[in-house]
Amino acid sequence: MYEGVRGFSQWSFLLGWLWWLMGGPVLASLPNTNTGYGYFNATAGQGTDAAYAICLCRGDVVLHMCQSCLNDAIFRLRHTCLNQSEAVIYYEYCLLKYSNDPILGGNDMMRDYLPLNNVDSFTNKEQFNGLLQPFMTKLRLEAAAGGSLLKFDMEDTPGPNNTTLYGLTQCVPILSEPQCDDCLKYAINQFASCCDGRVGAIVLMARCNVRYEIYDFGIKSAILSPPSLSSPPARIPSPPPGTYVNCQPLL
Repeated sequence: MYEGVRGFSQWSFLLGWLWWLMGGPVLASLPNTNTGYGYFNATAGQGTDAAYAICLCRGDVVLHMCQSCLNDAIFRLRHTCLNQSEAVIYYEYCLLKYSNDPILGGNDMMRDYLPLNNVDSFTNKEQFNGLLQPFMTKLRLEAAAGGSLLKFDMEDTPGPNNTTLYGLTQCVPILSEPQCDDCLKYAINQFASCCDGRVGAIVLMARCNVRYEIYDFGIKSAILSPPSLSSPPARIPSPPPGTYVNCQPLL
């Protein structure tokens, strides 16, 4: 069980036509931009009238699960964040962000920062941190060194008290190696303030994310039936545990 879910900002229904002019087309085109490794990136419009959207599926998620997660996220964003200039949705297997500003531009890595941590802690935090830091450093370096299609690593290592640590690091693949490394460093450093000694934690951002657990959360086999990218669900699905949605009003 995770804690740390944040609420929505206040909705604004002014200038709703701007959302349909910019947000609608960019979300409609997003599913057709898959790189083949679960990364989607779309732009609609130009200049101040442009809208941007990205989706990043977890690196171990198979294609049909990625597509299902993206469909669900788009459908939910359209209904939950209608008339908003910016929105981000974090699911277990994917993230989706829409904005009227370039999503990967600038250096504001704190934007969309969300820590989630398990409610349980190790009794010996010093011993645990001594194992966690080198483990996450290894994962960070492996992910950052990935190519332009996939920057992802998932491994395990012996943990304290006869446990096994399972870890994950991932960046948006179009980041350079230094950019990915910087983002992952920042995310991993947040463990000390948000999740010190906890038996599991996640730090989510639009550019990168990191996670560790004492159970194997990786995908071993396909568990979902392939959906159609062009056919959204008939109803708004209930968000999975830990789902986070944040909408920013149009200015």
